[in-house]
Amino acid sequence: MDNGWSARPDTYYRKIIRKDNDAVSLDADMIRLLIAIDENKNLYQIAEEVNVGTAEFKKALSKLLDQGLIEPVQKDIPVLDQSFIETLRLNLSRAIGPMAEILIEDMAAEMEMDPSAIPINQAAELIAHLSREVPDEENRMQFKKSMLAILNKFSG
Repeated sequence: MDNGWSARPDTYYRKIIRKDNDAVSLDADMIRLLIAIDENKNLYQIAEEVNVGTAEFKKALSKLLDQGLIEPVQKDIPVLDQSFIETLRLNLSRAIGPMAEILIEDMAAEMEMDPSAIPINQAAELIAHLSREVPDEENRMQFKKSMLAILNKFSG
């Protein structure tokens, strides 16, 4: 079984109970990661919680997969519709001008998502990343505040 690091950060995992009695070997990072894994948390959330370096995190995750202690969970995560994406573009355009559309596409690509189908569970993070590109502090705060309020309407 090839468990090299191919997991996306928005992947979910759950703990599984092995049916065999074979011994398992866990180091401290693996234990912290195993404790934090919950099928309702994605890898972004788990990584923040366990607070280990990226290389150690990947290594511990791979070892847990290899030992059959966790497995990926398939989740159907709703995506935001075009009206939200258009609202995002308009609000960002007011804050930074005509580069908004390109910035949204670039940031979405960097976060490994389709800019025309933003997963609802990653929208707040996208808004936070985009807000960092707004040079004026007042405009930045206004953009972030208005977009998070709009996001709450879409997801609530």
